[in-house]
Amino acid sequence: MRSPFCPVPALVLAIPLMLGGPALAAVFKCKAPDGATIFQDSECGPGSQPLQAPKAGNSPPVDLTQPLDKRFKTPEERDRLMAALKIAGLDLGMRKGIEFCKTHAAAHVAGIEQVYNEWRQQHAVAIGTADRLIEKYTTTRERADGVSDIVALLEQSLQTRAGNDAARNTDNCKSAPVKLRSFLDNRHTDIYSAVGSGR
Repeated sequence: MRSPFCPVPALVLAIPLMLGGPALAAVFKCKAPDGATIFQDSECGPGSQPLQAPKAGNSPPVDLTQPLDKRFKTPEERDRLMAALKIAGLDLGMRKGIEFCKTHAAAHVAGIEQVYNEWRQQHAVAIGTADRLIEKYTTTRERADGVSDIVALLEQSLQTRAGNDAARNTDNCKSAPVKLRSFLDNRHTDIYSAVGSGR
């Protein structure tokens, strides 16, 4: 039985064809009540310090009137953006999967949300850098169109794979955390360091 998250791998590979992702202002390293270190995009109280994410580049602004493939000065810049788009695609795919399970199998959402939140904490700096790279190399219109296209593909794929079969949706959402964790641990693991390369 296929999980509703199965379209994510295929769609991640399609991300470079579409664009998306809002920029994060800062990432804060905070201490949770249980003493654990957490990362979030808002201040966590007195003494919190924003982490400095790797810069998207100190080069002059990109000429966004050029076609996308002409906006890069080096192949490394293109590779960084492709990695950034994959990160944005993973994020969007997981959020759509969570929405799907909230609608179709709410009792099993906590496990998926935990995997998603852990992923965002573990890769907070790379995610912030990816957002800035996407903002640097793409127009607002390209980002909006890309997100719309990806969301439409994700929703169509999720609906096609799961449909209205309540038992199947429950099974898929119940097994999604294990499958999602395995995917995140074993596929596209190079993208996090790739967004910081070529500075």
